[in-house]
Amino acid sequence: MERTRNHLWAGGTAEALRRWRTFVREPGHRLWEEPANGGCLVWACCGDPFEAREFLESVMLALSRRARSELRALVAPLDDLY
Repeated sequence: MERTRNHLWAGGTAEALRRWRTFVREPGHRLWEEPANGGCLVWACCGDPFEAREFLESVMLALSRRARSELRALVAPLDDLY
């Protein structure tokens, strides 16, 4: 599916999941790159976890019911941590 949608790219879903997982497991859910300190919040570049989570949501909406359930099973426990 990543190859057939303009807003997706190969490996984007895995990267978004990794970014969201890293953020929610970080004590205090601290952003590594604060914009006030010149940090970039383009999630694919420097890691805005909220954009990564929104990306995951858009992917889930585009997936088949079965695939959506599989991805949601990975994302839901992370959301619960947050």
